Amino acid sequence: MTKSPSKKLNNSGISRREALLGLGGGFTLLGGCAITQKVADIDAVFTSGVASGDPTGTSMVIWTRAYNPDVVAVPVGFEVAEDAEFSRIVRKGTGLAATARDYTLKVDIESLSAGSRYFYRFRAGQAVSDIGQFRTLPDKSGQKVRLAVASCANFGSGFYNAYRTIAETPGIDAVIHLGDYIYEYGPDGYDGETGRMLGRFAEPAHDAVTLEDYRARFAAYRRDPDLQAAHAAAAFITVWDDHETANNSWMGGAANHKEDTQGSWAARCEAALQAYFEWMPMRDHKRGEAARTLTRTYEFGEIASLILIESRLTGRGEALSLGGVTDPEAFEAGPLADPARTMLGAPQEAWLDGELKRSAAAGTAWQVLGNQTVMAPMRTPDYTALLPEDILEAVRQKGGYSARWVERSKLGLPVNLDAWDGYPAARERLLSSAIAAQANLVVLSGDSHMFWASDLYRQSDERFAGVEFATGSITSPGGYENITSDPRIFEIAASAIPEKNRGVRFANVKDKGFVLLTLTREAAQAEYIGMSTVRSRDYEARTLVVARADRGKSGRAGELTLSAG
Repeated sequence: MTKSPSKKLNNSGISRREALLGLGGGFTLLGGCAITQKVADIDAVFTSGVASGDPTGTSMVIWTRAYNPDVVAVPVGFEVAEDAEFSRIVRKGTGLAATARDYTLKVDIESLSAGSRYFYRFRAGQAVSDIGQFRTLPDKSGQKVRLAVASCANFGSGFYNAYRTIAETPGIDAVIHLGDYIYEYGPDGYDGETGRMLGRFAEPAHDAVTLEDYRARFAAYRRDPDLQAAHAAAAFITVWDDHETANNSWMGGAANHKEDTQGSWAARCEAALQAYFEWMPMRDHKRGEAARTLTRTYEFGEIASLILIESRLTGRGEALSLGGVTDPEAFEAGPLADPARTMLGAPQEAWLDGELKRSAAAGTAWQVLGNQTVMAPMRTPDYTALLPEDILEAVRQKGGYSARWVERSKLGLPVNLDAWDGYPAARERLLSSAIAAQANLVVLSGDSHMFWASDLYRQSDERFAGVEFATGSITSPGGYENITSDPRIFEIAASAIPEKNRGVRFANVKDKGFVLLTLTREAAQAEYIGMSTVRSRDYEARTLVVARADRGKSGRAGELTLSAG
């Protein structure tokens, strides 16, 4: 182990010379320091709660923030126990929460038992954090895995009732968060009107651009009690989408980034990702590895391999625009079909191909892809023919993007070119990889702010390749809400989209919520959990539909079956 430079931290008498990385058995400090001598207590506040994540069968990252702006670093003790009373403590130690990481502390707790539940807490001076709990990943004896799948939680768009429901749902082994955990906009940006109505304001009061901006944005989100409850209830497995940096991001920029006023895109990404790794309960990227590399695989015994991909900043080309398209056939056969257009980049495509083959060859029942955006092909129904005349007239009078979008729906083009529909050759390669690997592919998706259940087919020969469970948002509004406030549009769209698109089996374009995914060796079942409202803390959670894929006697999974909630 290497010692830190000798520089006084604060009036507690702790020096960096007296701090060693990863001291002690059974845990490793991540980006923090373990204390080698008894130190004076320094009080702090745990206003961001506790969190755990990035699980393996034998380890887990635990996280907190011990905030005291009057000192440069706070000694923080931690305990991990087999019981909520902490009578059977299995790991304990002390680390430093310092300004260099915004007073956050992450500890990699090691040498744990597979498939086991543990409890943890932190202490700073006289202050004691809330108690969190987690379960390590199962070994081969595991029979069932229960996962909550979440995405898109704009703070100003509503209350976090879905997070509260996740916290109160028993038996959840982990929460898979597919991105848009924070949004970068200021209060006058995306859905700002709702934020003002509800009095939900995220700091700072402008777009997040700098490191301090993104840190403040995370801190504002993590003060929410419902989000804290979800983190305390189960481990999180996380990937970012676009809003952790800026809207509709890609390798070279974003729709919501202006170089002339906001500086370089590279600098903004670096700031955003530094804050992300500080604030999320996950291991930092490896030494020498680019921060944008986020590909990881989680093994749930013989039940599932959860394979996470990074489809925003590593290999994604800039999204095409449908504006000005008048010849759909030429557009789709030309620029849209270009095989050079990629979501992942060639190195990540090769890595994913290898992971699918490895998992399937090992006999793992399900190959689950943690993915940001909707994968199923989805063309727009002709809403000029489907919407009642009074809605059409109101939309045309309103004008702007909504009016143009409804008129363009006559062309039957893909709904969203910022999703996999904008990169069809890349999607075809991915589905071909799954078919070649003989994988039982389950794709988990977010981003769209709507619920979807879909069968996935390779477009070249319409061969079945897997299923997709796409979750609605925690709070963020769906696109149809922006077209009209008339509720008839929700039922029209929910019926018209599956009729237009063979693979789409279920659509709900209105409700907010999450997907509760249960995996066994025999089946992958998704319960679509909707919130009655996110505009009030007085709400009800209900099951909208249940979608299920079964493995037959051959071990191959078939198309989805649906049942009422």
